[in-house]
Order: sequence, then C-alpha cells, then structure tokens
Amino acid sequence: LLAVLNVLSSTPALVKRHAPRTNGPLTHFASPRGEKSGLADERALAPPAETFVDIFNALLRNLVGGFLAAAGVLDPAAGLVVMSLLAGMAMLWVFGKTSDQEAIARTKKLLQAYLLELRLFGDDLGIVWQAQKNLFTGNVRYVGLMLKPALYLTIPLLVLLIHLDAYYGRSPLRVGEAAVVTLKVNGRLASNAPAPVLTAPPEIAVETAPVRVIASGEISWRIRATKPVDGELRFAWLGKEWTKSVVAGEGPRYVSGRRVTGAWDALWYPGESRFAAGEVHSIEVRYPFVEIDLFGLRLHWLIWFFVISMVSAYLLKGRFKVVF
Repeated sequence: LLAVLNVLSSTPALVKRHAPRTNGPLTHFASPRGEKSGLADERALAPPAETFVDIFNALLRNLVGGFLAAAGVLDPAAGLVVMSLLAGMAMLWVFGKTSDQEAIARTKKLLQAYLLELRLFGDDLGIVWQAQKNLFTGNVRYVGLMLKPALYLTIPLLVLLIHLDAYYGRSPLRVGEAAVVTLKVNGRLASNAPAPVLTAPPEIAVETAPVRVIASGEISWRIRATKPVDGELRFAWLGKEWTKSVVAGEGPRYVSGRRVTGAWDALWYPGESRFAAGEVHSIEVRYPFVEIDLFGLRLHWLIWFFVISMVSAYLLKGRFKVVF
C-alpha cells in the first residue's frame, strides 16, 4: 500500500515537504537515427465511454474531498484524525458483521488454555509437545477466521486510501516552486517525431524545452508556479490536444498527480477523468510529498491513519461487542 499509495498545509509548521529535485539541468537523451517519424504504434482517437469506474471515481472525489475540506476548516490535519476515527469504527462494524464471533471467542480461549498448559506443566515434555502442536493449529484456525472479514475490508479500504493519498500524500506547488511534467505516449516514440507544444496558464512558467526519453516514450518539461492557480496545462500534438490539471498555492486540495487513459489505471489514479484512447498514455505532474505534523511528530499520513484507526477500533470493540 505504501508503494501504491505515495495533510496539505495551511501553515509551514503543519507539514514537512519533500519536493522533487528540479533545479538541476535537464538533458536531452541521445537516440538512434533512421527511425520513422511519429509513433510506431498510433491508435485511433475515440472518446472513452462513461463507465462505472468514471462515475465511481467522480463520486468519491467529491465526497472525500468535500468531507476533508469541511473537517479541516480550522486545521487540515483534523480531517485526517476524523476520517481515521470513522474508518476505525467502520472497520470494527464490518468485522463484527462478517466474522464468526463465537468461533473467534472460542479459539482465543483455547489458545489461552494452551499457554497456561505450557506454564503449569513445563516439566512434562509430552504435555509441552502436545500443547505446542495445539498452539500451532489453534493459531492457524484463528488466522483462518480472520480471512473472511479481511476480504470484505480490503477492497473498500484500498479505494479509500487511494483517494486519501490524493489529499494528504501530496500538496499543491508553492509559489516559486518547480515541478517536472511528463507526458508518456502509447507505443514507441520515434526519435524524429515532432515535440508536443505545452501551453500553461499565465501563473505557470514553462522553463525548459521538451526533453525526450526515447526508450520509455516520455517527454518532460520543467514548470514553475509564479502565482496561485487552479488551471490546466494544454498539450497540442499531432493535430490533437490533451489537458492536465495543475494547482499551486496554499491550503488543502485534492491533488491529481497523474491523468491516465485506461479504466484500470483510473482506479489507481482517480483524480481526473480519463483521456480519450489515443497517442497519449498518461500525463503526470510531480507534486511534492508531505508529512503530517500531529502531536509534535511528522510522519507519513498513512502511518497516522492506521495508528489512529486501529487504536480507536481496539478501544471501541467493547461498545460494539466485537471480539478479535
């Protein structure tokens, strides 16, 4: 989840930012000669059908973004605390409804009995050996009882974490901060293909010419925010145009790091609607990472989420009458 998943700040003390390195020179990569112009594998441009994935992503973007913005009016980190508490209670409720509570309670009592057996009859090797075997089989049975609720929880929890990462994992560009924008093509990029033309809002300065990486089919620019903005980058290429959102300024935002084409990729990058199927595979803006400052500690938001949600679930298990 940490790999997939990589509070926006209203004050410098709230978060610790880790911006990508963008001050160094960008270098053109050498490419072989004699290749044909354009894409070696050009695809037809057709508008994507409005699928369940698109509707689902749009709904969750509005719900999660609106809730976190409302919960974090006074302190953006407060939204993470509230969401973690609610997630802990929701996981506890789902666990209680989908697990065999009687079997879990019975298995836990047996495991406690086997442990006592080891302590009371430690000088009897036969009893100790049997107790060890019973402990092993009892633990296997206990883990097996956890699998069903884990299956029910995994997918909704993963979807929630992906959307939370768009809010707490990255922050908008600060005024004066630079970032790298990368357009990745479908198929193979030929060395003498015309470069896309990037048009940015007046508040975003494009500092470099396009840099091509032939082997990976990527074209990159360095941009810099000169003023706060919530706008679009426009890429004109081969007679067509693609857009990518760009945000700069202070305050919490739902930040879309990458816009993609495929429905499967859209599950992992739900911040924007999908591209039409065509030459472009994805466009990415490398926003800076952030760490959440809570209780005097700066940690990745995912650590805070699991700590708060797990602690709240443990403390409330008696009220929910759940055994685990």
